[in-house]
Amino acid sequence: MANVLDYIDWRGDLTFEQSPFNLVDNLILSCLSYVVMDGIVGGLDSANGVSVKELADSFEQLSKDEKNLRDPKDETLLLSMGKSKRFGDLQLCYYEQQIDHQAEKQFAAVTIALEKDVHYISYRGTDFTVTGWKEDFNMTFRTGVPAQQEAVRYLKQVAQKTKGKLYIGGHSKGGNLATFAAAFAGLKIQQRIVAVYNNDGPGFLEDVIDSAGYQAIYEKIQTFIPQTSLFGMMLEHAEPFTILESSEYFVMQHDPYSWKVLGPDFIYLEKVTASSRFLDQTIRGWLASLTPEQREQFVDTMFELLTVEEADTLQDLGKIWLTNTGDMLKTLRNVDEETANMIRQTLKLLAQNMGRSVQQLIFTRPSLEKLPRKEKLDLSVLEQNWSKLPQLFQKKEKTSQHHVMEKHKK
Repeated sequence: MANVLDYIDWRGDLTFEQSPFNLVDNLILSCLSYVVMDGIVGGLDSANGVSVKELADSFEQLSKDEKNLRDPKDETLLLSMGKSKRFGDLQLCYYEQQIDHQAEKQFAAVTIALEKDVHYISYRGTDFTVTGWKEDFNMTFRTGVPAQQEAVRYLKQVAQKTKGKLYIGGHSKGGNLATFAAAFAGLKIQQRIVAVYNNDGPGFLEDVIDSAGYQAIYEKIQTFIPQTSLFGMMLEHAEPFTILESSEYFVMQHDPYSWKVLGPDFIYLEKVTASSRFLDQTIRGWLASLTPEQREQFVDTMFELLTVEEADTLQDLGKIWLTNTGDMLKTLRNVDEETANMIRQTLKLLAQNMGRSVQQLIFTRPSLEKLPRKEKLDLSVLEQNWSKLPQLFQKKEKTSQHHVMEKHKK
């Protein structure tokens, strides 16, 4: 089944005048910000733009280390865009990338000029740095993590340097940053925003959902998740969401290159899978059972234990664990009793919520038109027989029905 790369091959010869900007274009521009553009595309202090074709030609000449690819398909996307009539001449400007290990900040964004006085601001999602993943987990207990603050600042500065309409989007954490920036950029900028695209990005704590800024741009948010979504259903979403069909399985559906495309649009489904509901209910209930302070303590402790040796990327972390497994396990065994007890109690709450999620999947048929706000859970519910969990889960997954949506609601 076709994906965004096939879309570029099929429709890359059509300009935006011939075929207007659409939702698949949004995903492509969201993925473009994963490309490292240092030294090629200028920052906020630069008045000159660089075309996608020029970026592709320059990027292709870089060494593997200089490219620093998150996913090889990101380069394939860029090169295909550069050769196409639709994307090749689009101008890129105001590129920024920041990594601050001490502040636990990973941020990047680029602005794409679609036409005169029409710009798409693309926020990069989580890369493969440990810092980036740590910041994601920090979102479970803190509003306004550094990347979110940078996203607001970036939008305000770009708005000052441009005129006209603004589209804002991103994939994964980038979708969260796009929504957060739009919510807190102020009324004048919000009035210029045509749409905010959250492509399988996590939601927010309730203080953001309840804020006046979020409510002001609520109707402009378009949230897309694959049928077995984990990341996109984390935390709170008040806006409706649209379910997309993916060619991958389970959490690998987070990969935007797995989302199925038909012509100038995605293929839509009516429901998320039982797997997605199970994960959503489990994590949602688990987080609800912990105070923000407990979440912070657990996240900080686990990352401290996992990164006892210096590791900048997930690849570094994997190599350390493979070569020093004994030392890693020894570190985990030697934590003080207070810390060990905290970890045990937190994981116990996770197990309890897994049991409740199984019961809810078996005995209830939840509405999935909107991502539900957190509900108080009945703590008296008995835990499941864990030996039967795989069979129960597999049976429920097989009974999940999917139908292509007749019309995408815009």
